[in-house]
Amino acid sequence: MSKPENDNKGSLKYGSFEASGPHAREAAEQVGELYSRISVLSSQQKSSSCSVSIHSDGPKDNSVDGTLDGIDSDDVVDSSPPRTLGVFQLAGLMYLVTAGGGYGLEPVVQAAGPFPALIGLLIVPWVWSAPQALMTAELSTLYPRDGGFVVWVEEAFGNFWGFQVGWWNFFGSLVDNALLPRLFSDYLKIFLGVSHLSIWLSWGGGIFLLLFCFILNYRGLEIVGWASVIFVVIVAIPFAILTLVGLPQSDPKVWLQWRGQRDTNWSLFWATLLWNLCGFDSAGTCAGEVKSASKTYPAAILLSCAMGLASFLLPVAACVTFAQDWDEWNDAFWPVVANRVVGGTWCGTLITLGGLASATGMLNSLMATSSRALYGMATTQLLPPELAVLHRTYKTPVRCIALVAIGTALFSVLSFEKLVEIDSVLYCIKEMLEFMALIRLRYKYPHVSRPFEIPGGLTGVWLCCSSGICCCVLMICLSGLAAFFSAMSMILIGFMLYPLAHWWIAKHEEAQMKESNVVVFDES
Repeated sequence: MSKPENDNKGSLKYGSFEASGPHAREAAEQVGELYSRISVLSSQQKSSSCSVSIHSDGPKDNSVDGTLDGIDSDDVVDSSPPRTLGVFQLAGLMYLVTAGGGYGLEPVVQAAGPFPALIGLLIVPWVWSAPQALMTAELSTLYPRDGGFVVWVEEAFGNFWGFQVGWWNFFGSLVDNALLPRLFSDYLKIFLGVSHLSIWLSWGGGIFLLLFCFILNYRGLEIVGWASVIFVVIVAIPFAILTLVGLPQSDPKVWLQWRGQRDTNWSLFWATLLWNLCGFDSAGTCAGEVKSASKTYPAAILLSCAMGLASFLLPVAACVTFAQDWDEWNDAFWPVVANRVVGGTWCGTLITLGGLASATGMLNSLMATSSRALYGMATTQLLPPELAVLHRTYKTPVRCIALVAIGTALFSVLSFEKLVEIDSVLYCIKEMLEFMALIRLRYKYPHVSRPFEIPGGLTGVWLCCSSGICCCVLMICLSGLAAFFSAMSMILIGFMLYPLAHWWIAKHEEAQMKESNVVVFDES
Protein backbone atom coordinates (compact mmCIF):
# COMPACT_ATOMS: atom_id res chain seq x y z
CA MET A 1 0.00 0.00 0.00
CA SER A 2 1.43 3.36 -0.96
CA LYS A 3 1.90 6.12 1.56
CA PRO A 4 0.38 9.57 1.36
CA GLU A 5 2.38 11.76 -0.94
CA ASN A 6 3.14 15.46 -0.49
CA ASP A 7 3.35 17.88 -3.37
CA ASN A 8 4.17 21.56 -3.70
CA LYS A 9 0.52 22.60 -3.61
CA GLY A 10 -0.07 21.48 -0.06
CA SER A 11 -2.06 18.40 -1.03
CA LEU A 12 -1.79 14.79 0.07
CA LYS A 13 -2.40 11.83 -2.15
CA TYR A 14 -3.20 8.39 -0.89
CA GLY A 15 -3.54 6.04 -3.85
CA SER A 16 -6.18 7.70 -5.99
CA PHE A 17 -7.81 9.45 -3.02
CA GLU A 18 -6.58 12.99 -2.91
CA ALA A 19 -7.18 16.00 -0.70
CA SER A 20 -5.62 19.39 -0.48
CA GLY A 21 -5.51 22.28 1.92
CA PRO A 22 -6.15 22.11 5.66
CA HIS A 23 -7.95 18.73 5.49
CA ALA A 24 -5.24 16.88 3.56
CA ARG A 25 -3.77 15.22 6.63
CA GLU A 26 -7.21 14.19 7.94
CA ALA A 27 -8.06 12.76 4.52
CA ALA A 28 -4.89 10.68 4.49
CA GLU A 29 -5.61 9.36 7.98
CA GLN A 30 -9.22 8.52 7.08
CA VAL A 31 -8.16 6.76 3.90
CA GLY A 32 -5.67 4.77 5.94
CA GLU A 33 -8.44 3.80 8.33
CA LEU A 34 -10.73 2.93 5.43
CA TYR A 35 -8.01 0.90 3.76
CA SER A 36 -7.30 -0.96 6.99
CA ARG A 37 -10.99 -1.72 7.39
CA ILE A 38 -11.28 -3.00 3.83
CA SER A 39 -8.13 -5.06 4.32
CA VAL A 40 -9.84 -6.73 7.27
CA LEU A 41 -12.89 -7.43 5.11
CA SER A 42 -10.61 -8.85 2.45
CA SER A 43 -8.81 -11.11 4.89
CA GLN A 44 -12.20 -12.39 5.98
CA GLN A 45 -13.15 -12.93 2.37
CA LYS A 46 -9.89 -14.73 1.76
CA SER A 47 -10.58 -17.16 4.58
CA SER A 48 -13.87 -18.15 2.96
CA SER A 49 -13.33 -17.78 -0.78
CA CYS A 50 -9.63 -16.95 -1.22
CA SER A 51 -10.37 -13.76 -3.14
CA VAL A 52 -7.22 -11.77 -2.25
CA SER A 53 -4.00 -12.23 -4.15
CA ILE A 54 -0.61 -10.97 -3.00
CA HIS A 55 1.43 -9.27 -5.70
CA SER A 56 5.00 -8.04 -5.58
CA ASP A 57 3.85 -4.45 -5.17
CA GLY A 58 1.68 -5.14 -2.14
CA PRO A 59 -1.80 -6.44 -1.40
CA LYS A 60 -4.42 -5.81 -4.04
CA ASP A 61 -7.99 -6.02 -2.84
CA ASN A 62 -10.98 -6.10 -5.15
CA SER A 63 -13.12 -4.44 -2.48
CA VAL A 64 -12.36 -0.99 -3.87
CA ASP A 65 -12.53 -0.06 -7.52
CA GLY A 66 -9.90 2.42 -8.57
CA THR A 67 -10.05 4.18 -5.22
CA LEU A 68 -7.33 2.70 -3.03
CA ASP A 69 -3.71 2.24 -3.95
CA GLY A 70 -4.41 2.67 -7.63
CA ILE A 71 -6.38 -0.57 -7.78
CA ASP A 72 -8.08 -1.11 -11.12
CA SER A 73 -11.44 -2.85 -11.03
CA ASP A 74 -10.35 -5.08 -13.91
CA ASP A 75 -7.34 -6.39 -11.92
CA VAL A 76 -8.90 -9.52 -10.49
CA VAL A 77 -7.50 -12.84 -9.44
CA ASP A 78 -8.62 -16.25 -10.55
CA SER A 79 -10.23 -17.21 -7.24
CA SER A 80 -12.67 -14.28 -7.13
CA PRO A 81 -15.77 -13.66 -9.28
CA PRO A 82 -14.64 -11.96 -12.49
CA ARG A 83 -15.69 -8.41 -13.27
CA THR A 84 -17.78 -8.90 -16.39
CA LEU A 85 -20.75 -6.50 -16.19
CA GLY A 86 -20.61 -3.44 -18.41
CA VAL A 87 -22.93 -0.45 -18.61
CA PHE A 88 -25.68 -2.02 -20.74
CA GLN A 89 -25.68 -5.31 -18.85
CA LEU A 90 -25.87 -3.58 -15.46
CA ALA A 91 -28.53 -1.16 -16.74
CA GLY A 92 -30.61 -4.08 -18.04
CA LEU A 93 -30.30 -5.98 -14.78
CA MET A 94 -31.14 -2.85 -12.79
CA TYR A 95 -34.14 -2.01 -14.98
CA LEU A 96 -35.61 -5.49 -14.50
CA VAL A 97 -35.06 -5.38 -10.74
CA THR A 98 -36.74 -1.99 -10.40
CA ALA A 99 -39.26 -1.63 -13.25
CA GLY A 100 -39.59 -4.60 -15.56
CA GLY A 101 -41.78 -2.64 -17.97
CA GLY A 102 -45.18 -1.14 -17.21
CA TYR A 103 -46.52 -4.46 -15.89
CA GLY A 104 -48.16 -4.08 -12.49
CA LEU A 105 -48.60 -0.32 -12.83
CA GLU A 106 -52.22 -0.43 -14.07
CA PRO A 107 -53.81 -0.04 -10.57
CA VAL A 108 -52.33 3.48 -10.34
CA VAL A 109 -54.78 4.59 -13.05
CA GLN A 110 -57.58 2.50 -11.55
CA ALA A 111 -57.12 4.04 -8.11
CA ALA A 112 -57.13 7.74 -9.05
CA GLY A 113 -57.46 8.29 -12.80
CA PRO A 114 -54.91 9.53 -15.35
CA PHE A 115 -54.11 12.99 -13.95
CA PRO A 116 -52.82 11.86 -10.51
CA ALA A 117 -51.15 8.88 -12.20
CA LEU A 118 -49.21 11.04 -14.65
CA ILE A 119 -48.30 13.64 -12.01
CA GLY A 120 -47.19 10.88 -9.66
CA LEU A 121 -45.03 9.27 -12.34
CA LEU A 122 -43.41 12.64 -12.99
CA ILE A 123 -42.71 13.60 -9.37
CA VAL A 124 -42.30 10.44 -7.28
CA PRO A 125 -39.18 9.19 -9.10
CA TRP A 126 -37.37 12.36 -8.01
CA VAL A 127 -38.22 11.99 -4.32
CA TRP A 128 -38.16 8.17 -4.08
CA SER A 129 -36.23 6.51 -6.92
CA ALA A 130 -33.51 9.17 -7.26
CA PRO A 131 -32.39 8.98 -3.58
CA GLN A 132 -32.05 5.19 -3.88
CA ALA A 133 -30.16 5.50 -7.15
CA LEU A 134 -27.80 8.17 -5.81
CA MET A 135 -27.11 6.18 -2.65
CA THR A 136 -26.39 3.06 -4.70
CA ALA A 137 -24.06 4.95 -7.04
CA GLU A 138 -22.03 6.46 -4.18
CA LEU A 139 -21.73 3.40 -1.97
CA SER A 140 -21.28 0.84 -4.76
CA THR A 141 -18.36 2.81 -6.16
CA LEU A 142 -16.88 3.31 -2.68
CA TYR A 143 -17.28 -0.40 -1.84
CA PRO A 144 -17.36 -2.23 -5.19
CA ARG A 145 -17.52 -5.76 -3.83
CA ASP A 146 -20.32 -8.29 -3.80
CA GLY A 147 -22.76 -7.86 -0.94
CA GLY A 148 -23.89 -4.28 -1.52
CA PHE A 149 -26.08 -2.98 1.30
CA VAL A 150 -24.85 -5.78 3.61
CA VAL A 151 -21.33 -4.37 3.29
CA TRP A 152 -22.51 -0.74 3.63
CA VAL A 153 -24.53 -1.33 6.80
CA GLU A 154 -21.90 -3.64 8.31
CA GLU A 155 -19.23 -1.01 7.74
CA ALA A 156 -21.40 1.77 9.19
CA PHE A 157 -23.02 0.02 12.18
CA GLY A 158 -21.25 -3.30 12.72
CA ASN A 159 -21.86 -7.00 12.25
CA PHE A 160 -25.20 -7.19 14.06
CA TRP A 161 -27.00 -4.74 11.78
CA GLY A 162 -25.20 -6.05 8.71
CA PHE A 163 -26.65 -9.48 9.50
CA GLN A 164 -30.13 -8.05 10.09
CA VAL A 165 -30.29 -6.17 6.80
CA GLY A 166 -29.16 -9.34 5.03
CA TRP A 167 -31.85 -11.40 6.78
CA TRP A 168 -34.60 -8.90 5.91
CA ASN A 169 -33.48 -8.91 2.30
CA PHE A 170 -33.33 -12.71 2.15
CA PHE A 171 -36.89 -13.09 3.42
CA GLY A 172 -38.17 -10.33 1.12
CA SER A 173 -36.35 -11.74 -1.91
CA LEU A 174 -37.99 -15.13 -1.46
CA VAL A 175 -41.42 -13.48 -1.38
CA ASP A 176 -40.68 -11.35 -4.44
CA ASN A 177 -39.10 -14.21 -6.37
CA ALA A 178 -41.96 -16.60 -5.62
CA LEU A 179 -44.51 -14.13 -7.02
CA LEU A 180 -42.85 -14.17 -10.44
CA PRO A 181 -43.70 -17.77 -11.46
CA ARG A 182 -47.33 -16.85 -10.73
CA LEU A 183 -47.05 -13.72 -12.86
CA PHE A 184 -45.53 -15.88 -15.58
CA SER A 185 -48.52 -18.25 -15.34
CA ASP A 186 -50.98 -15.33 -15.54
CA TYR A 187 -49.50 -14.11 -18.83
CA LEU A 188 -49.18 -17.68 -20.08
CA LYS A 189 -52.97 -18.05 -19.65
CA ILE A 190 -53.53 -14.89 -21.70
CA PHE A 191 -51.11 -16.07 -24.38
CA LEU A 192 -52.81 -19.47 -24.63
CA GLY A 193 -56.27 -17.90 -24.49
CA VAL A 194 -57.53 -19.99 -21.57
CA SER A 195 -59.19 -18.98 -18.31
CA HIS A 196 -57.08 -21.30 -16.19
CA LEU A 197 -54.09 -23.62 -16.51
CA SER A 198 -53.98 -27.26 -15.55
CA ILE A 199 -52.05 -28.01 -12.39
CA TRP A 200 -49.37 -29.77 -14.44
CA LEU A 201 -48.91 -26.88 -16.85
CA SER A 202 -48.92 -24.32 -14.03
CA TRP A 203 -46.39 -26.17 -11.88
CA GLY A 204 -44.40 -27.28 -14.89
CA GLY A 205 -44.09 -23.71 -16.13
CA GLY A 206 -42.94 -22.54 -12.71
CA ILE A 207 -40.34 -25.30 -12.40
CA PHE A 208 -39.07 -24.63 -15.94
CA LEU A 209 -38.78 -20.91 -15.15
CA LEU A 210 -36.82 -21.57 -11.94
CA LEU A 211 -34.48 -24.06 -13.63
CA PHE A 212 -33.89 -21.72 -16.56
CA CYS A 213 -32.97 -18.79 -14.29
CA PHE A 214 -30.85 -21.05 -12.07
CA ILE A 215 -28.83 -22.25 -15.08
CA LEU A 216 -28.23 -18.68 -16.27
CA ASN A 217 -27.05 -17.64 -12.81
CA TYR A 218 -24.99 -20.81 -12.46
CA ARG A 219 -23.09 -19.94 -15.64
CA GLY A 220 -22.16 -16.46 -14.44
CA LEU A 221 -23.24 -12.85 -14.09
CA GLU A 222 -22.04 -11.94 -17.58
CA ILE A 223 -24.64 -14.28 -19.09
CA VAL A 224 -27.24 -12.96 -16.64
CA GLY A 225 -26.39 -9.43 -17.79
CA TRP A 226 -26.67 -10.19 -21.50
CA ALA A 227 -29.89 -12.12 -20.92
CA SER A 228 -31.22 -9.04 -19.10
CA VAL A 229 -30.45 -6.89 -22.14
CA ILE A 230 -32.40 -9.31 -24.37
CA PHE A 231 -35.35 -9.39 -21.96
CA VAL A 232 -35.40 -5.58 -21.81
CA VAL A 233 -35.55 -5.36 -25.61
CA ILE A 234 -38.46 -7.86 -25.72
CA VAL A 235 -40.28 -5.88 -23.02
CA ALA A 236 -39.58 -2.47 -24.54
CA ILE A 237 -40.65 -3.13 -28.15
CA PRO A 238 -44.45 -3.48 -27.58
CA PHE A 239 -44.55 -0.50 -25.20
CA ALA A 240 -42.63 1.57 -27.75
CA ILE A 241 -45.22 0.61 -30.40
CA LEU A 242 -48.03 1.58 -28.03
CA THR A 243 -46.41 4.94 -27.40
CA LEU A 244 -45.68 5.72 -31.06
CA VAL A 245 -49.17 4.74 -32.21
CA GLY A 246 -51.19 5.96 -29.24
CA LEU A 247 -49.69 9.38 -28.42
CA PRO A 248 -50.57 11.06 -31.77
CA GLN A 249 -54.21 9.90 -31.33
CA SER A 250 -54.49 10.83 -27.66
CA ASP A 251 -56.78 13.55 -26.36
CA PRO A 252 -54.81 15.71 -23.87
CA LYS A 253 -58.07 16.60 -22.10
CA VAL A 254 -58.30 12.99 -20.88
CA TRP A 255 -54.94 13.40 -19.14
CA LEU A 256 -56.57 15.96 -16.82
CA GLN A 257 -59.34 13.65 -15.62
CA TRP A 258 -59.37 12.02 -12.20
CA ARG A 259 -61.81 10.22 -9.95
CA GLY A 260 -62.13 13.02 -7.44
CA GLN A 261 -61.19 13.13 -3.79
CA ARG A 262 -64.10 10.98 -2.57
CA ASP A 263 -63.71 8.15 -5.10
CA THR A 264 -59.90 7.98 -5.17
CA ASN A 265 -58.26 5.03 -3.42
CA TRP A 266 -55.16 6.84 -2.20
CA SER A 267 -53.86 3.82 -0.33
CA LEU A 268 -53.81 1.70 -3.51
CA PHE A 269 -52.45 4.63 -5.52
CA TRP A 270 -49.44 5.34 -3.31
CA ALA A 271 -48.67 1.71 -2.50
CA THR A 272 -48.61 0.73 -6.20
CA LEU A 273 -46.64 3.79 -7.24
CA LEU A 274 -43.97 3.47 -4.54
CA TRP A 275 -43.63 -0.30 -4.95
CA ASN A 276 -43.09 -0.01 -8.72
CA LEU A 277 -40.39 2.66 -8.35
CA CYS A 278 -38.03 1.04 -5.83
CA GLY A 279 -35.22 -1.51 -5.76
CA PHE A 280 -32.14 0.33 -7.02
CA ASP A 281 -30.12 -0.71 -3.96
CA SER A 282 -30.34 -4.37 -5.07
CA ALA A 283 -28.00 -3.63 -7.96
CA GLY A 284 -25.28 -2.79 -5.43
CA THR A 285 -25.00 -6.44 -4.39
CA CYS A 286 -23.23 -7.24 -7.68
CA ALA A 287 -20.64 -4.46 -7.39
CA GLY A 288 -17.77 -6.92 -7.10
CA GLU A 289 -18.49 -8.17 -10.64
CA VAL A 290 -18.86 -4.80 -12.39
CA LYS A 291 -16.13 -3.53 -14.69
CA SER A 292 -14.79 -0.07 -13.75
CA ALA A 293 -17.54 0.41 -11.18
CA SER A 294 -16.75 4.10 -10.61
CA LYS A 295 -17.77 4.82 -14.22
CA THR A 296 -20.22 1.99 -14.89
CA TYR A 297 -22.61 2.50 -11.97
CA PRO A 298 -23.47 6.19 -12.58
CA ALA A 299 -23.95 5.58 -16.31
CA ALA A 300 -26.02 2.41 -15.79
CA ILE A 301 -28.21 4.04 -13.14
CA LEU A 302 -28.89 7.06 -15.38
CA LEU A 303 -29.79 4.79 -18.29
CA SER A 304 -31.98 2.56 -16.13
CA CYS A 305 -33.84 5.55 -14.63
CA ALA A 306 -34.50 6.99 -18.09
CA MET A 307 -35.83 3.65 -19.37
CA GLY A 308 -38.00 3.21 -16.28
CA LEU A 309 -39.53 6.68 -16.54
CA ALA A 310 -40.21 6.26 -20.26
CA SER A 311 -41.74 2.78 -19.90
CA PHE A 312 -44.12 3.98 -17.16
CA LEU A 313 -45.09 7.51 -18.13
CA LEU A 314 -45.38 7.37 -21.93
CA PRO A 315 -47.54 4.23 -22.33
CA VAL A 316 -50.02 5.48 -19.72
CA ALA A 317 -50.27 8.84 -21.50
CA ALA A 318 -50.69 7.06 -24.84
CA CYS A 319 -53.42 4.63 -23.73
CA VAL A 320 -55.79 6.37 -21.29
CA THR A 321 -57.76 7.96 -24.15
CA PHE A 322 -58.67 4.46 -25.39
CA ALA A 323 -59.77 3.11 -21.98
CA GLN A 324 -61.65 5.77 -20.00
CA ASP A 325 -63.41 3.34 -17.69
CA TRP A 326 -60.82 3.51 -14.93
CA ASP A 327 -62.12 0.35 -13.27
CA GLU A 328 -60.77 -1.60 -16.24
CA TRP A 329 -57.22 -0.70 -15.29
CA ASN A 330 -56.35 -3.75 -13.21
CA ASP A 331 -53.51 -6.26 -13.39
CA ALA A 332 -52.78 -7.66 -16.88
CA PHE A 333 -54.86 -4.95 -18.61
CA TRP A 334 -52.09 -3.92 -21.03
CA PRO A 335 -52.85 -6.61 -23.70
CA VAL A 336 -56.51 -5.48 -23.80
CA VAL A 337 -55.77 -1.78 -24.22
CA ALA A 338 -52.98 -2.54 -26.72
CA ASN A 339 -55.46 -4.16 -29.08
CA ARG A 340 -57.68 -1.07 -28.85
CA VAL A 341 -54.84 1.33 -29.57
CA VAL A 342 -53.26 -0.53 -32.49
CA GLY A 343 -56.16 -2.62 -33.77
CA GLY A 344 -56.23 -6.35 -34.21
CA THR A 345 -54.66 -8.72 -31.70
CA TRP A 346 -51.00 -8.80 -32.68
CA CYS A 347 -49.90 -5.95 -30.38
CA GLY A 348 -51.72 -7.51 -27.44
CA THR A 349 -49.86 -10.75 -28.20
CA LEU A 350 -46.56 -8.85 -28.18
CA ILE A 351 -47.47 -7.27 -24.83
CA THR A 352 -48.26 -10.74 -23.48
CA LEU A 353 -44.92 -12.09 -24.69
CA GLY A 354 -43.33 -9.06 -23.07
CA GLY A 355 -45.06 -10.01 -19.81
CA LEU A 356 -43.57 -13.51 -20.01
CA ALA A 357 -40.15 -12.00 -20.72
CA SER A 358 -40.56 -9.48 -17.89
CA ALA A 359 -41.39 -12.19 -15.32
CA THR A 360 -38.45 -14.30 -16.51
CA GLY A 361 -36.04 -11.37 -16.58
CA MET A 362 -37.07 -10.13 -13.14
CA LEU A 363 -36.66 -13.59 -11.59
CA ASN A 364 -33.30 -13.99 -13.33
CA SER A 365 -32.07 -10.61 -12.07
CA LEU A 366 -33.49 -10.98 -8.55
CA MET A 367 -31.89 -14.41 -8.21
CA ALA A 368 -28.56 -12.82 -9.10
CA THR A 369 -28.85 -9.90 -6.68
CA SER A 370 -30.29 -11.86 -3.73
CA SER A 371 -27.67 -14.62 -4.06
CA ARG A 372 -24.88 -12.00 -4.11
CA ALA A 373 -26.29 -10.51 -0.91
CA LEU A 374 -25.96 -13.94 0.74
CA TYR A 375 -22.48 -14.30 -0.74
CA GLY A 376 -21.52 -10.92 0.71
CA MET A 377 -22.76 -12.03 4.13
CA ALA A 378 -20.65 -15.18 3.90
CA THR A 379 -17.49 -13.34 2.83
CA THR A 380 -17.84 -10.86 5.71
CA GLN A 381 -18.34 -13.78 8.13
CA LEU A 382 -21.97 -12.99 8.87
CA LEU A 383 -22.94 -16.45 7.56
CA PRO A 384 -21.02 -19.75 7.49
CA PRO A 385 -18.12 -19.42 5.01
CA GLU A 386 -19.18 -22.65 3.29
CA LEU A 387 -21.79 -20.55 1.46
CA ALA A 388 -19.03 -18.47 -0.14
CA VAL A 389 -17.58 -21.39 -2.13
CA LEU A 390 -17.26 -20.45 -5.80
CA HIS A 391 -17.75 -22.77 -8.76
CA ARG A 392 -14.37 -24.04 -9.94
CA THR A 393 -14.99 -23.03 -13.58
CA TYR A 394 -17.59 -20.26 -13.63
CA LYS A 395 -16.57 -18.52 -10.36
CA THR A 396 -20.19 -18.19 -9.26
CA PRO A 397 -21.49 -18.58 -5.66
CA VAL A 398 -23.34 -21.77 -6.56
CA ARG A 399 -24.49 -22.62 -3.04
CA CYS A 400 -26.01 -19.17 -2.54
CA ILE A 401 -27.77 -19.38 -5.91
CA ALA A 402 -29.10 -22.86 -5.09
CA LEU A 403 -30.32 -21.69 -1.67
CA VAL A 404 -32.27 -18.81 -3.26
CA ALA A 405 -33.73 -21.12 -5.93
CA ILE A 406 -34.85 -23.73 -3.38
CA GLY A 407 -36.31 -21.06 -1.09
CA THR A 408 -38.21 -19.54 -4.02
CA ALA A 409 -39.67 -22.95 -4.91
CA LEU A 410 -40.80 -23.53 -1.32
CA PHE A 411 -42.34 -20.07 -0.99
CA SER A 412 -44.25 -20.55 -4.25
CA VAL A 413 -46.74 -22.82 -2.48
CA LEU A 414 -47.64 -20.23 0.18
CA SER A 415 -50.45 -17.68 0.28
CA PHE A 416 -48.96 -14.26 -0.44
CA GLU A 417 -51.39 -11.54 0.53
CA LYS A 418 -50.01 -11.08 4.05
CA LEU A 419 -46.44 -12.00 3.11
CA VAL A 420 -46.30 -9.23 0.51
CA GLU A 421 -47.44 -6.67 3.10
CA ILE A 422 -44.79 -7.91 5.57
CA ASP A 423 -42.21 -7.77 2.78
CA SER A 424 -43.05 -4.14 2.01
CA VAL A 425 -42.58 -3.16 5.66
CA LEU A 426 -39.28 -5.04 5.95
CA TYR A 427 -38.07 -3.50 2.68
CA CYS A 428 -38.78 0.01 3.98
CA ILE A 429 -37.02 -0.63 7.29
CA LYS A 430 -34.04 -2.05 5.38
CA GLU A 431 -34.03 0.97 3.09
CA MET A 432 -34.08 3.40 6.02
CA LEU A 433 -31.11 1.61 7.58
CA GLU A 434 -29.23 1.93 4.29
CA PHE A 435 -29.91 5.66 4.12
CA MET A 436 -28.66 6.02 7.70
CA ALA A 437 -25.55 4.05 6.74
CA LEU A 438 -24.92 6.52 3.91
CA ILE A 439 -25.08 9.41 6.39
CA ARG A 440 -22.91 7.56 8.90
CA LEU A 441 -20.20 6.82 6.31
CA ARG A 442 -20.14 10.45 5.20
CA TYR A 443 -19.41 11.50 8.79
CA LYS A 444 -17.01 8.61 9.36
CA TYR A 445 -14.90 9.44 6.29
CA PRO A 446 -15.69 13.12 5.57
CA HIS A 447 -12.47 13.94 3.70
CA VAL A 448 -12.25 10.84 1.54
CA SER A 449 -12.65 11.60 -2.15
CA ARG A 450 -15.34 9.29 -3.52
CA PRO A 451 -15.43 8.02 -7.13
CA PHE A 452 -19.06 9.17 -7.28
CA GLU A 453 -20.42 11.60 -4.71
CA ILE A 454 -23.94 12.83 -4.13
CA PRO A 455 -23.74 16.55 -4.96
CA GLY A 456 -24.30 19.24 -2.36
CA GLY A 457 -22.04 17.91 0.39
CA LEU A 458 -23.65 16.90 3.66
CA THR A 459 -26.71 19.04 2.87
CA GLY A 460 -27.27 17.09 -0.33
CA VAL A 461 -26.88 13.78 1.52
CA TRP A 462 -29.34 14.80 4.25
CA LEU A 463 -31.90 15.97 1.67
CA CYS A 464 -31.51 12.77 -0.31
CA CYS A 465 -31.84 10.53 2.75
CA SER A 466 -34.69 12.54 4.30
CA SER A 467 -36.70 12.25 1.10
CA GLY A 468 -36.12 8.50 0.89
CA ILE A 469 -36.91 7.91 4.57
CA CYS A 470 -40.16 9.90 4.33
CA CYS A 471 -41.28 7.69 1.43
CA CYS A 472 -40.37 4.60 3.48
CA VAL A 473 -42.51 5.85 6.38
CA LEU A 474 -45.40 6.46 3.98
CA MET A 475 -45.15 2.90 2.64
CA ILE A 476 -45.11 1.47 6.17
CA CYS A 477 -48.20 3.49 7.10
CA LEU A 478 -50.03 2.25 4.00
CA SER A 479 -49.28 -1.37 4.95
CA GLY A 480 -51.35 -1.17 8.14
CA LEU A 481 -50.75 -2.18 11.75
CA ALA A 482 -51.18 -5.92 11.15
CA ALA A 483 -48.40 -5.98 8.56
CA PHE A 484 -46.20 -3.79 10.77
CA PHE A 485 -46.48 -6.08 13.81
CA SER A 486 -46.02 -9.16 11.63
CA ALA A 487 -42.85 -7.59 10.24
CA MET A 488 -41.69 -6.97 13.79
CA SER A 489 -41.96 -10.71 14.42
CA MET A 490 -39.64 -11.35 11.45
CA ILE A 491 -37.23 -8.78 12.88
CA LEU A 492 -37.25 -10.60 16.24
CA ILE A 493 -36.45 -13.84 14.41
CA GLY A 494 -33.44 -12.06 12.90
CA PHE A 495 -32.33 -10.96 16.37
CA MET A 496 -32.47 -14.59 17.52
CA LEU A 497 -30.72 -15.93 14.42
CA TYR A 498 -27.69 -13.65 14.81
CA PRO A 499 -26.18 -15.31 17.93
CA LEU A 500 -26.84 -18.72 16.36
CA ALA A 501 -24.96 -17.73 13.20
CA HIS A 502 -22.20 -16.18 15.32
CA TRP A 503 -21.85 -19.41 17.32
CA TRP A 504 -21.78 -21.52 14.15
CA ILE A 505 -19.04 -19.39 12.58
CA ALA A 506 -16.97 -19.36 15.79
CA LYS A 507 -17.26 -23.14 16.00
CA HIS A 508 -16.15 -23.45 12.37
CA GLU A 509 -13.13 -21.20 12.96
CA GLU A 510 -12.16 -23.16 16.06
CA ALA A 511 -12.32 -26.42 14.10
CA GLN A 512 -10.19 -24.90 11.34
CA MET A 513 -7.58 -23.75 13.84
CA LYS A 514 -7.38 -27.22 15.39
CA GLU A 515 -6.94 -28.79 11.96
CA SER A 516 -4.21 -26.33 11.01
CA ASN A 517 -2.22 -26.76 14.23
CA VAL A 518 0.79 -29.09 13.93
CA VAL A 519 2.11 -30.51 17.21
CA VAL A 520 5.78 -31.53 17.19
CA PHE A 521 6.85 -34.01 19.87
CA ASP A 522 10.35 -34.18 21.24
CA GLU A 523 11.53 -37.78 20.76
CA SER A 524 13.88 -37.49 23.76
